[in-house]
Amino acid sequence: MRNRLRSVLVPATLVLLSIPSGPAGVRLAWGKAKGPPEIAWKDMTFQQKKAYMKEAVTPTMKPIFQAFDAKKFKEFTCVTCHGADGADRKFKMPSNDIHPLPNTPEAFQAKLKTEPTWPKWTEFMAQKVEPAMGKLLDLPVFDPKKPVKGAFGCANCHKLEAATP
Repeated sequence: MRNRLRSVLVPATLVLLSIPSGPAGVRLAWGKAKGPPEIAWKDMTFQQKKAYMKEAVTPTMKPIFQAFDAKKFKEFTCVTCHGADGADRKFKMPSNDIHPLPNTPEAFQAKLKTEPTWPKWTEFMAQKVEPAMGKLLDLPVFDPKKPVKGAFGCANCHKLEAATP
């Protein structure tokens, strides 16, 4: 367990978060290394989560999304991932505004074959987004060949749509 604690100033509140840094961390836009918080995400208070999202997650994920599509992600804010109603829902995920995904591997594979943009998006999510968010949240990344309970994957951000008969 890491011993260093850094304080993150949130308006009208001082929230203590342990944010380790080092070579295994994720590089932020301003060059500091950030890795997973010392406090497990599930154990953080709402204010701690909010501060960590502002301090580590948004600055890390913004350039990743903007490198993928600078025009679409020119504006990258909480709304980008959490949706227009994110604040009303206390920023719970999955988002109501992110495109839902099929809930079976077979239906997902069918969409990959019929939707022209899906392969590009799927590769981006699997190669860039999932590994970065997994590292930031200190969660394993979902592997369909070796599923692990609690792994970070598609359903953390996307709702899964019911199977169609």
